[in-house]
Amino acid sequence: MRQEKKTIFYKVLLALLLALLLVFCYIRFGLLRPWLTRFEAAQPKHTSQQVFQDLFSPADWGKVYDAARLEGTAYQGRDSFIQSMEELTAGQELTLVETSAGLSGNRRYIVKSGKDSVAAFTLANIGQEGETVWQLDSVEMLLGQTGTVTVRTGAGCRVLVNGAELSEDNQVQRIERVVERYLPEGVRGPQTVVWQSQVSTIQQAEVTVLDKDGTSLPLIYDAENNCFTVQETEEQPSDEERAALLGAAEVHAKFMIRQATTAQLQRYFDSQSQIYQTIRSSEIWIKNTAGHSFENEAIHQFHRYGPDLFSARVTMDMNVRRGNGTVKPYAVDSTFFFHRTGNGWRAYEMTNVDVQAEIYHTLLVFMNDQEEAGRLFVSSQDRSFTPPAVTAPQGQRFAGWAVRERSGNNVTMTVRFQPGADGAVVLPEGYSLEPMTLYAAFETAD
Repeated sequence: MRQEKKTIFYKVLLALLLALLLVFCYIRFGLLRPWLTRFEAAQPKHTSQQVFQDLFSPADWGKVYDAARLEGTAYQGRDSFIQSMEELTAGQELTLVETSAGLSGNRRYIVKSGKDSVAAFTLANIGQEGETVWQLDSVEMLLGQTGTVTVRTGAGCRVLVNGAELSEDNQVQRIERVVERYLPEGVRGPQTVVWQSQVSTIQQAEVTVLDKDGTSLPLIYDAENNCFTVQETEEQPSDEERAALLGAAEVHAKFMIRQATTAQLQRYFDSQSQIYQTIRSSEIWIKNTAGHSFENEAIHQFHRYGPDLFSARVTMDMNVRRGNGTVKPYAVDSTFFFHRTGNGWRAYEMTNVDVQAEIYHTLLVFMNDQEEAGRLFVSSQDRSFTPPAVTAPQGQRFAGWAVRERSGNNVTMTVRFQPGADGAVVLPEGYSLEPMTLYAAFETAD
């Protein structure tokens, strides 16, 4: 009987233990687990660690690009962004630091690589009243997307930025000079090509410029504008070229005061040229003189276009003494173009125009959503241009071409150009175009 009672006792005890275990499991997994889940969700540190591990430990720059809603530019897209960030952070451990998010009530975190801030993300409380539930709200890149390096070179140069060669798609401006109007057909004056490339702001870009022979060219760096410019060596005229330039300027000035003959004029000017005929038929500056002298003679902007052609600007002062003893000063300031003839150097053109004035051809890239609709170089001498036509989505109408400005995760569209009925954009007087990417903007149709 006693043995039987013991058996019953243990059975009851075992049943109680099993019941307690079931109650514990119910509380642990049925009641406590949801509570723990809610508790963890209410802790920003737990959520921030989850976000950090998902995006940055190890770093998944493709996910970061998408989460930050970055948009490819004409110079850098998603793949190149991923590559540049992988190169920048290779072998470096990313760390997480909490910072202030102001009065918003959100939590903001900075992702760092050493001392450099790489990215930031914000957690927002999406819980109902009385609840606290933290969730990822926004991701912002602090490094790697916004830096632009500019390189100014001559025509025919190759440009490498951080070891990668730039293509013609990176050319945002092509600059020629007014001097082109005075050169023979097939001869080009000095030209400048402006390149731009997106680079990281964590370190200065390594820029190399090679000439057509592959020789590395010296560069001048402008830190304020993050611009590299090929250092040009100013050409100097030979003694023969210098004598031709000063002689032409002096004989022209003397001819205009009746102190030089046609034969003397022909020693410096091509008698078959239009400028020679123009000088001979020009109105004389002053008819009667009692002498003259030259001073402050100088040669500027000398440029040699080959073995048989050069130009330069010549300045000097000619002081003409009148019959009554007074002195009349004349400022001589002209650019001369010389070519080699059978009789030596002769000027075939002369002008008071600033032949070094620049004519800009500026790149505009047109985007329709994420698709490139076209690109166009617009001359600074043009007062209008015709952008590509786009089709508005149903229920909307085309509002114009806009620039996008980003502040954190906020994007603002500002319409810059509105084509007329003929599809052309007319530029205001004095408007100077800058290289830019323009986006088709649409608005709700009435």
